[in-house]
Amino acid sequence: MAFDIGQSVGDYRIINIIGRGGMGTVYKVQHQISDRIEAMKVILPELIDSSELADRFIREIKVQARLSHPNITSLHNALRFGNELLMVMEFVEGTTLYERLRKAGMDPGSSVHVISQVLDALSYAHAHGVVHRDIKPANIMLTANGSVKLMDFGIARSLTDHKELTRTGAAIGSLHYMSPEQVQGAAVDHRSDIYSVGIVLYEMVTGTKPIQGDSSWAIMNAHLNQIPRSPAAINRAIPISLSLAILKAIEKDPADRYQNAAEFLETLGVARNRHLRDAGAAAIPDVTAQAVPQVRVTPAAAATPLPITPTGTPARNTQLFETRELDRVKQDLAAYVGPMARIIVDRAAKKATNWDQFYDIISKEVPEGSERKRFLAGRLH
Repeated sequence: MAFDIGQSVGDYRIINIIGRGGMGTVYKVQHQISDRIEAMKVILPELIDSSELADRFIREIKVQARLSHPNITSLHNALRFGNELLMVMEFVEGTTLYERLRKAGMDPGSSVHVISQVLDALSYAHAHGVVHRDIKPANIMLTANGSVKLMDFGIARSLTDHKELTRTGAAIGSLHYMSPEQVQGAAVDHRSDIYSVGIVLYEMVTGTKPIQGDSSWAIMNAHLNQIPRSPAAINRAIPISLSLAILKAIEKDPADRYQNAAEFLETLGVARNRHLRDAGAAAIPDVTAQAVPQVRVTPAAAATPLPITPTGTPARNTQLFETRELDRVKQDLAAYVGPMARIIVDRAAKKATNWDQFYDIISKEVPEGSERKRFLAGRLH
């Protein structure tokens, strides 16, 4: 049943409704003994008889109870009220990243500041065997003091679960932020969350989603086939190192992404420090400030799909580019761009269909003028 404003539910008094979703309603409540303001999540009445949804709700309670991290909303209590299942959570004052992005774009520094906290939360959750599976702007809360809270583990999965609560082959998650393996209904691990975080960060710094489509099918297909434009090509304020870090996070093949949240977080830290050094150590603005510079965005060009293997993974040009040759190019390029050379070369090898195209892609990462000419003079082919 729905609760009324002012109604008492156990030791809690309903203050107002925070929001409604596919699983239930969230109320702002006050504990009548401690006076603490909290958030109460109640499963939708019409779904209460569904054993699958009831199991999922109980599982969310158990997953949330295992997690205690400053960037994850805390579970305070769980109880039954009549035939209702209730979760009482930490009440977070602030705005969701989704609401923030609807008002204005975010500069690279603020974006990295937010995502770094999300990755810290995920690193902790993954270490405790929990994969979120629904990372999206609506599940990231920005608080008034500049901290970030990762919310809603409603479809999270414990890696120790033996009972599969979703149909085999069912795609679980939010369409624009789902990993390719989620789209295919395949088994996922923590690297699926890495992909989703990369998609969110791409949107934050460019003002556009990297995966586009005019239908659900088109979007799902694009997750498998579409190679997004470089963020730095859309917004020139984005440092190349940050752009490459994002592109690595959203690689189609999980093996090509960061293998854990800590690795992604470390790379963002390097990119951030380099950007601050180049910008004269400019201060990072408050992520909840009202006045944020609007990101200037140019229309995204359609990406050319790569050939697809029977498993749905983009085919690699393994016959054209030999490993020893690519390693040589990485060494040459590193003299100009540093450690990011490895990412640049690997990405170019997947996109290019010949050596001319390959060098055309990677040479754009070298400063124009004598340095680019010198680099191209030493090309292998």
